Amino acid sequence: MTGIARIDTATAVLPLPAPLQLGAMTVTRREYSAVRAADAEGVHGVAYCLSREAPMAEIVDRLVAAHALGGDPDDPASTWERMLRGSAIVGRVGLVRRAIGLVDIALWDIAARRAGQPLWRMLGAGDAPRSSMLVAAYPTPDRTPRAVADEVLAQADGWTNVKISRLPDPAYMRELIGILGRELPAGTGLVVDVGFGWRDADQALAEIAQWGDPQLAWLEDPLLPEDAAGCARIRRESGLTTSVGDEVTDPAVLRALVEEEAVDVLRLDVVAIGGVTPAREMIAWAAERGVPVSGHVYSEVTAHLGIGVETFARGGNPYDPAPAFVHGGPRYDGLVVPSDAPGLGFELDPAVFDFDGSAA
Repeated sequence: MTGIARIDTATAVLPLPAPLQLGAMTVTRREYSAVRAADAEGVHGVAYCLSREAPMAEIVDRLVAAHALGGDPDDPASTWERMLRGSAIVGRVGLVRRAIGLVDIALWDIAARRAGQPLWRMLGAGDAPRSSMLVAAYPTPDRTPRAVADEVLAQADGWTNVKISRLPDPAYMRELIGILGRELPAGTGLVVDVGFGWRDADQALAEIAQWGDPQLAWLEDPLLPEDAAGCARIRRESGLTTSVGDEVTDPAVLRALVEEEAVDVLRLDVVAIGGVTPAREMIAWAAERGVPVSGHVYSEVTAHLGIGVETFARGGNPYDPAPAFVHGGPRYDGLVVPSDAPGLGFELDPAVFDFDGSAA
């Protein structure tokens, strides 16, 4: 048996053409961390994530990689347990779990490549087209609601849902949501991402009331996800379909959102939750309770899990450069069709991620 022989990391920083505002966060650049793992025979797997300005590569190198080395390349779940136990004194949730997630995804890529099949087939997820969500626009005060709506509408055909972020101006949002409600193509829903931007349910409900009668596919991440009771109150009193879970690293938080009836759709970040291994368990758990799951970004991975897929526009967009450095992956035809290539079916541009240190 060959074991996992190498875990290499790389970080890339790519500027954005203009700052983005999401909740209380201002984003001026996108920093990504990536992992390339390989077994003793040279079969490799890759994964990447938004670092959110955290030292993800260093955490992998210092706290996680040693526990993956020597692991069975055909059994990523057993290596996941080693990584969790080996870093448990400082990990279990938070940044260390995200680092475990990066490595775990790369290990599943190796396992499926060794088996000569796409990961979705290895996981039994099927190849049916996945429901899709395009992150279409981040409104800014310097653009009119009409201008933002036109940006969304120019991209909307064929997608299950299109998503915009909330601007903390109720009159602006009322006009923007109204335009999109009237003009989006039939069959395409509108999602508003609050990005944890409201302090509590009282503030949320007061602002939602000023939006008029918003017709949304769902309202996303209105409060911090740990406030399941507050999210449940928003869902109950606003009458809106709600979805929560982006960036959550603790499975107990996701379970609480479902158990307290705070969500209609559970959001799942495959990196943050710790990788493919725990993501599969969470998806199965939610399915048993009749709650659909929507993946948070990383469409190249979530397409293999049989859940809803979120992506930014391919071929260039002003919000997330990731589509430009991912070579291969799913087919995006409105609905998302997972790749038939072995493993995850994509590679990372070596000009962006210098795993070999050749640019040093």
